[in-house]
Amino acid sequence: MKPYDILTQSKSFAVVGMNPDPDKYAYKIYQLLKEKGKTVYGLNPKYDEIEHERIYKDLDDLNKDLDVVVFVVNPKIGIHMLASIKERGIKHLWMQPGTMDEALIAKADELGLELIDACVLAVYAINEPK
Repeated sequence: MKPYDILTQSKSFAVVGMNPDPDKYAYKIYQLLKEKGKTVYGLNPKYDEIEHERIYKDLDDLNKDLDVVVFVVNPKIGIHMLASIKERGIKHLWMQPGTMDEALIAKADELGLELIDACVLAVYAINEPK
């Protein structure tokens, strides 16, 4: 499945690394997905709430069905979430630029996870009619 199809056909997303700074990619991705009518959850153990919306510590804290997990974190953080993603049967793991390294890729392959290596913002920008 193409990245744009994953974005448009998926209903529920978790943004790992959610941040209250409107200039940060996690914030922009979170807001764009909400604008597109998606159910979006922010994950970051540093925050309880951002703009009156609950922020979850991790996937176990969230405990919701998800179609896509979007990583906007260092691969050294993300690698520790892969087993939980596999256990929960989440189909798509979206990797923003800079969120993968060789160790994370190897672990994802070992677990049979599909990685989408693309920028959510760019995929929407390129594929949406103007």
